[in-house]
Amino acid sequence: MAQKKSFLRGYSMVLHSFLMYWIYGTLIGGGLSVIVAQYCGMTGLDSNLVTSVNTVGGFLSVVMTFLIGRWVMTRGVRGITAFSCVGTAVGLCILGNGEGLGIYVLWSVISQGLYNGYSFTATNALIANWFPRKKGWVMGITTAGMMAASFTSVMFISVFSPRIGFTNVCYILAAVIAALGLVSLKWIVDTPEQCGLLPDNLPLAEQERQAFGGGTARQDWTARELILSRDGMCYIIGFGLLFIATTGGITAFVPYMVERGYSQVDAVGLMSLTSLFSLIGSFVIGVLDTRLGTKTASLIYAALYVIGYCGAFALTGTDKLFLLPLWLAMASGGANANLMASALVSQYGRANYASVWSVLFTGASLIRNLCYLLIGSIAAVSGTYARVYLFWGIISAFSFVLLAMSNFKYRPASRR
Repeated sequence: MAQKKSFLRGYSMVLHSFLMYWIYGTLIGGGLSVIVAQYCGMTGLDSNLVTSVNTVGGFLSVVMTFLIGRWVMTRGVRGITAFSCVGTAVGLCILGNGEGLGIYVLWSVISQGLYNGYSFTATNALIANWFPRKKGWVMGITTAGMMAASFTSVMFISVFSPRIGFTNVCYILAAVIAALGLVSLKWIVDTPEQCGLLPDNLPLAEQERQAFGGGTARQDWTARELILSRDGMCYIIGFGLLFIATTGGITAFVPYMVERGYSQVDAVGLMSLTSLFSLIGSFVIGVLDTRLGTKTASLIYAALYVIGYCGAFALTGTDKLFLLPLWLAMASGGANANLMASALVSQYGRANYASVWSVLFTGASLIRNLCYLLIGSIAAVSGTYARVYLFWGIISAFSFVLLAMSNFKYRPASRR
């Protein structure tokens, strides 16, 4: 058994994961609304139409979610991380030279198909391997990278696209992302045991060893068993709905603020301010996960969405008061990513995480991919983005009920 300890090596994986979620926040999270606006400005396309077709890209890329999970399970994290970053960088270069809707659909398929290869699936598996006991608060740190993107790279896109052109902005971001992918080949170590270290820098007790397992995933659970179980369905639908509210909340933020009379630059600035709260909120939810359990943290998270989004809709007619409940909801905006991962480590163990994630997260992603269609459709039919946020609050209430019905406790394979 490995006996060495190393603070720096393990926490460098946390830094790497933070950067991978930073890429996600730049391209898929808060940055998406700015990218849509800049692409539409360059091509003359309708923004509601372009936002909606992200659903097409999302559904076409769902198969990649499953395949990437299988890749991680059999070959580890390092290779798929590098491949996904470089592939995303190539997609950005194509997007920067696009002239119509077809190129944007291609970009949507590439970006949404590959994000699991550098963030959700891959990096969560990495953290589950390195920090099985502390996964809650560590993932609270890593997923904060999504919010950090709002006041760094997203602001960069918004400010510099008018100055140097959207095409050049895409080239710069592509170079950074490709470099991070290539560096990952030397940076990432899939499990602490591979370099003679210990998970969490501590030896595993026998009970923990049974729960957390080893570094190689075991296919103890079939897709049928996972999907048809009550807990599996509650996970897919419950977290899938929260995933819609998380992605949709940040994606609709800029057009919602522009609708309220703010300029796009000011709207991005407010999103950046919101993200500062989210950095803290994501970490706090992670701490609650570690101390109170994943189920309690998930219910608190869902309740914040219900209160915040419904409150923002109720106060939409006010000058700035609607921002308070909206900030309340979005203050924990990155927590869905770490809670979805933490729930599966708690339920199925470290060893089975990648195989279980590839099934259940794929199901939740199918639901999440309705997000962009819902934003475009609700805004077009109702004539306001305010009703989009009301809808996020309603589906979060359904999520709260489903997660309350689910059992988040570890279940050994022998007790299936």
